[in-house]
Order: sequence, then C-alpha cells, then structure tokens
Amino acid sequence: MDKSSDYPLASGYRPASRYVVVTLKRVSITFSNLRACRVIHHRLNLQHYLWKQQRGYLIHPAISTTGKSLKIADVGTGTVIWLLDLADSLPLSTQLHGFDINLTQCPPKPWLPANVQMRTLDIYDEVLEDLCEQYDVVHIRFFIVVVRNNDPASVIRKLLRMLKPGGWMQWTEQDLSTCYVETAFPALQTKCIEALKDFAVAPTSQWPVNHGAWVATLSQTMKEGLHDVLEDRPKKNASYLSYFHDVTLLAMEEISIKLPGRPEVRETIQGASQEFEES
Repeated sequence: MDKSSDYPLASGYRPASRYVVVTLKRVSITFSNLRACRVIHHRLNLQHYLWKQQRGYLIHPAISTTGKSLKIADVGTGTVIWLLDLADSLPLSTQLHGFDINLTQCPPKPWLPANVQMRTLDIYDEVLEDLCEQYDVVHIRFFIVVVRNNDPASVIRKLLRMLKPGGWMQWTEQDLSTCYVETAFPALQTKCIEALKDFAVAPTSQWPVNHGAWVATLSQTMKEGLHDVLEDRPKKNASYLSYFHDVTLLAMEEISIKLPGRPEVRETIQGASQEFEES
C-alpha cells in the first residue's frame, strides 16, 4: 500500500514544521505480546532510517544549524534515534534534549553522547518555566496516535512555548488521506491489503487513533501561529516501497493488540503479508 507519492514538510519562522507519509507492501511477521516492546523498538528505528533515506535530511535545509550554543529538542523522542543520528553531524557544543512521556525505550544514560539529555514530558501538561523559550529547533514526528480529537492546535501551542523567538519547529507525520494501494504487477491479489487500507483510513468507533484527518491541513493550522510555514512532500522512491510496507504492517500489528475485540484485523494483516509472499 503506498500512502503517497508526495510527502509533506511544514516549516516556519519561529517554527518550521514538516509532515510525511508512509507506504505498505510486504512481510510476514508473527507478533506476540511478550515480544511487542522489542518489535516496536526495532520498527521505530527502521522507520527512522527509511524516512531519512527518502528525504535526504534530518533537519530541513531551510533551518540553520550553524549557530553557537544551539539547543534542539526532540519531543516524543522514543528510542532517541533521531537525536543520536543528528549528534553525529553537529558539534559537541550543541545541546540535544529528548522528551517523552516515559523513557523506557531510551538507551542507558552511560551510552548516550555527553550533549544528549533525556527528560520526561507529557505534551498535554503545562510546559514548565525552565523549558519556555529555550530551543532553537523543536522536532516532533509520528504523533498521529497522540493528537486528540483530530486537533493538533493544543500541541502546537505547547511546542511554541518551548521555542526561542525566531526558532523553528519541524513536524513529520503520516498523511493517511493520500493512502492508496500500488502493486509491482497488475495481476497481483490485493484484497487483504485493500481491506487493511480501508481499516486504517475509515473512521470507526473501535479505531484507537484519530484517523489523522488533521495531518492534511497541518501546515494551514500552523500558519495561525507561525511565520514562513513550508510544506515538503518528497517524491516516492519505488525502490523502498517494500520496506515501508514492512514498517506499516508492524505498526498495524501494534495497533491490533489494542483491539482484542477485533480478531479480523489480525487476520487481515496476516492475509496482506501472504498476498505479497505469494506474488
């Protein structure tokens, strides 16, 4: 399933933001609750490198990283992979701070670079005073299951409080409104893949996320409080579609665990994997 041939970025004066989409296409993976945490960990890291490869940057070229004593925040840092990757390309004087509601997926502190620090943060709590106007860049991504009521405005307001005047926000996200199925050969069976796409996109009371309707208009929403908002949708690279498919199926497996009353979702995921393997 290819979720877009163009992918977005939004960037702005005081913040810049960006959002992107993914693809779906292959893999058969058994998933148990005992292994779920490690599989999620690996999926996040794989997803990071795929999206980086597709776009060609970690921080958009419009955002300067040459200033002295630069401070960068990564909100929803997860496995910290974005900050660790970024640390390799910036001087040690750059302060890199990762925030998440819990830090269980982070590497042990002794293994982190000296300029990388972790801190717990719930984006729906009030921003503490010591974090206000502290950062030149605030980075956020993959919040499609975090944003409430299909409205990112409250999250944007919290992130704005963390930015220095003239700072940038970069937001990367999946745009499910652009989701469609693409096959390498027209004769391939895609019944289960189509069903999985419909499940991901169609509103349902049992769907544990917000359907991501807000993503399609994220850049417009950001213009209400930001200047120079940019939107970047990198072109699709067919060479990586099968790997994006792997990532998407893993994510759907994670979501299916939250739907114990919907065994057909797991069956559809297994069927989507089989359809590709039998092609």
